[in-house]
Amino acid sequence: MGNLSVQTSSLRQQLAPGRHLVVSLYQDEEHLLDLESVGVEQQLMAIALTKLKCLRDDYATSPYLETFNWDEVIDTLRELTKESNHVWKETSFYIVAFRSQIPPTTAYEELSALDKAAHAEAIASGGFLKYWFGLPDAEGRNLATCIWRSHEDARKGGTGPAHRKAAGAARSFYASWKIDQDPKAYSRTPDSTIIKHTASDTMVESQKDAPFKTVQVEALVVMKIVKHCSSAFPTIATGSIVGMDNNGVLEITNAFPFPMIDVSSSDSHQDASSLAAAAPRAKANIAYQNEMIRHLKEVNVDANNVGWYTSATMGNFINLNFIENQYHYQRDNDKTVALVHDVSRSSQGTLSLRAFRLSPEFMAAYKEGKFTTDSLQKSKLSFRDILIEVPVIVHNSHLLTSFLHQIPAPPESAEIPLPASLDDIRRNPVKLPAHPSFDTLDLSIDPFLEKTCDLLLDSIESHYADLNNYQYYQRQLAREQFKISQWQAKRKAENAARLAAKQPPLPEDEWQRLFKLPQEPSRLEGMLNARQVEQYSRQVDGFTATITSKMFAVRGNLLPE
Repeated sequence: MGNLSVQTSSLRQQLAPGRHLVVSLYQDEEHLLDLESVGVEQQLMAIALTKLKCLRDDYATSPYLETFNWDEVIDTLRELTKESNHVWKETSFYIVAFRSQIPPTTAYEELSALDKAAHAEAIASGGFLKYWFGLPDAEGRNLATCIWRSHEDARKGGTGPAHRKAAGAARSFYASWKIDQDPKAYSRTPDSTIIKHTASDTMVESQKDAPFKTVQVEALVVMKIVKHCSSAFPTIATGSIVGMDNNGVLEITNAFPFPMIDVSSSDSHQDASSLAAAAPRAKANIAYQNEMIRHLKEVNVDANNVGWYTSATMGNFINLNFIENQYHYQRDNDKTVALVHDVSRSSQGTLSLRAFRLSPEFMAAYKEGKFTTDSLQKSKLSFRDILIEVPVIVHNSHLLTSFLHQIPAPPESAEIPLPASLDDIRRNPVKLPAHPSFDTLDLSIDPFLEKTCDLLLDSIESHYADLNNYQYYQRQLAREQFKISQWQAKRKAENAARLAAKQPPLPEDEWQRLFKLPQEPSRLEGMLNARQVEQYSRQVDGFTATITSKMFAVRGNLLPE
């Protein structure tokens, strides 16, 4: 590679006094750029990039071209070229902009170690001119940028073992990331250098661009959740789930319960169920969850938190605790879900496992904390817009599937005649014995239907209680407004008399100090209760379908002719 053959300028001595140049915050020998390993244009650009500075505090989200002092870098490049008497050749450079969001569970020490190893590997591969990265903002968003000699150098630098290890751990360290791989710096002469952000080749892993549409739960995770919820019944059981998002499918590969809460050491007015329902957002359990995820990373398994799970009884789970827990998770990472296991329904032989997430409209309304009548009318938010149910698929591993297919079927009799040929096996395969069930002929009312109807009536009563509270607020508001209007009419009459007597008028806005309007109660409880009523109604509809068909089947014997 070429060197600067002209007399060294004072500017170059100031910016690059030796052969090796510091191109990042890492200043060990293996992280320094050997200027003799690149061409003259690349040497000048690398030296000019030592002037690169961030101009904005919101660099994590600001436009790339407005984030750095490119004008100062180009001016420095122009001065270096002029002082070196070098004839500049048309040159292009390759820029990578990496935008990310880091969840609170990320261990920064591990992330820094991977980044440092990948940087040393990129320097050794050649053509790596500059690396800059900032600090995450309050929401965990950050920006890092690399400037390479060419696209080929960038591709070669990303094929080493350290880069592959860092890329494999990206799903564990980042909640989302976006890589703009083709912003370029074109330069025919130092005076005509253009920084152009084309972003034609973009890999996006963002929360909003690719929301998951299906939840895939491993069979072992289902067994863990069922066992925990059944053992804790009737107390609510909660726990954390981990996994990863894969092309629109949220794969849940592991789960662990939150620690049991000692009720005796808690306040007397809080029972075990209320404490367990609030466990996912408790500070102690958040620390426990982060510690568990750190241990999972050490054994090289999926360690990306994707939500939480809870138990329910007869579909009774839509309450303020459920909303606050899911908001706690979904606020930091949109790709999280709440798994609800209904212990009562599952005890009858049918697995009840459902997945829910909060809708974006409800997330925005809950963040503002305004659930008044006016705000709900403006946003057109109803109880149907609170939750989004996501389809759940139970997945078995290939090894388990092979094992299930290899389990031999039980014989019909104790003595099995040996087949004389393969044709005998094809004609008379081993068949499972028939097990008739007379439960389907039972005409009694399903006890779960009775319990669901009782819960439905309780929810309707709660709805009327909330409605009465709101009507009481309206009556109080009308009463106070009537008093205010009377006071304003009286004050206007007094001011008219004072004006006639050529006296200064009294202030007419004094009513704001004398009267206090009642505060409108939040409509959130009413919305959640309405959503719970809808949940019970669907369950009743499902129960009555089978019972109604039985009644029609035997109505000839029940009704007189």
